[in-house]
Amino acid sequence: MKRVCLFNSSPIENFHGYHVETFDPLSYFPKNARWTLSDLAVGGVDGYYHRRAIIHGVMGVDRLYRERDPNYMRMIGDFVDRFRDFDLIVMATYNFIHPEILVRELKNPIKVLGFVDDPISTYSRGIPYLWAFDGAFFISPSYIDNLVFDQAIDRWCDKPVTWWPLVSPYKQPGQADDSFFRDRDVDLVYVGNVYGQKMDRLIRLKRHFGSRFRLHGRWPLKGYSGLVRGLLGKSIYPHRVTSLTAEQRTQLYWKAKIGFNMHFSEQSNEAGNMRTYEVPAHGMMMISDKSSGDGHARIFKPGEEAVYYDTMDEAIELIEHYLDDDEARIKVSKAGFERHSKDYDWESNLLRFIDWAVSIKRNG
Repeated sequence: MKRVCLFNSSPIENFHGYHVETFDPLSYFPKNARWTLSDLAVGGVDGYYHRRAIIHGVMGVDRLYRERDPNYMRMIGDFVDRFRDFDLIVMATYNFIHPEILVRELKNPIKVLGFVDDPISTYSRGIPYLWAFDGAFFISPSYIDNLVFDQAIDRWCDKPVTWWPLVSPYKQPGQADDSFFRDRDVDLVYVGNVYGQKMDRLIRLKRHFGSRFRLHGRWPLKGYSGLVRGLLGKSIYPHRVTSLTAEQRTQLYWKAKIGFNMHFSEQSNEAGNMRTYEVPAHGMMMISDKSSGDGHARIFKPGEEAVYYDTMDEAIELIEHYLDDDEARIKVSKAGFERHSKDYDWESNLLRFIDWAVSIKRNG
């Protein structure tokens, strides 16, 4: 049985002939270490700095390694001892092992690097590490400036690269008949954390749709962070936002007609966050922002399997249109659900990816 280290995944004893393990680098660094703003200003290597350094980019990882930070070196030693004889190592969210260690101490495993927060992290957590890996995957078909990711990564390396859709296991309904798409009493829903321009978009939706719009997520300040914006002279979200358990989210999704989606970038860049797949998988019609190079069209066909917008004005108009036209909404919902079932099943995509990864030729 081939052995796989799949970072940031649940371990699986036997996945179609693969033994899958994971690793938690943050457990090596104290969560609640004391720190001050002056510590951070000078780059103090306390617990807070450790955790940010290994998550947020190559410069932090390089510093921890060059300065032989004891916690970091202990983590590296344990990682190498545990995985040096594995067949495959996949850094599926961010890489925390210094590339010199990857090349020198982990020669046996095939090593695959994930590009998962692009274009935001491409030059801080992606490109600088590529030389130490045997291949790479990306989750967003789009990149930036009308450039798709396939074309972009061809400029950075000549190694094997694949697209791995960011899907997760979903609880499927007992029966997805016509009533599954039709009998829904929640008009519009968005579940997710908030930052940057997302807050302004959600405020607009709430002002327009009022109680027809359900919003949930893990928001700071016990869900009241939308109110604090007023202290900064910004528009406020005058309601507490509550989080949901996985089961509560599933039940809400099965009752919602339309799922709203947006990505991190202010401009239309990336496509394919996890919500992109969650919405159609639960029988909702998805209304989502477009992406550079029309990468969104590679995931779900525009106007057939999902509906896409350029501006918030257009998004609101589209939502109102499809709430008024049940048959049109249901047609798109069914097509998106069927496309997800056909192409984005979690188990099939994971197996396809691992089969591809273990076939890569090692560097050197």
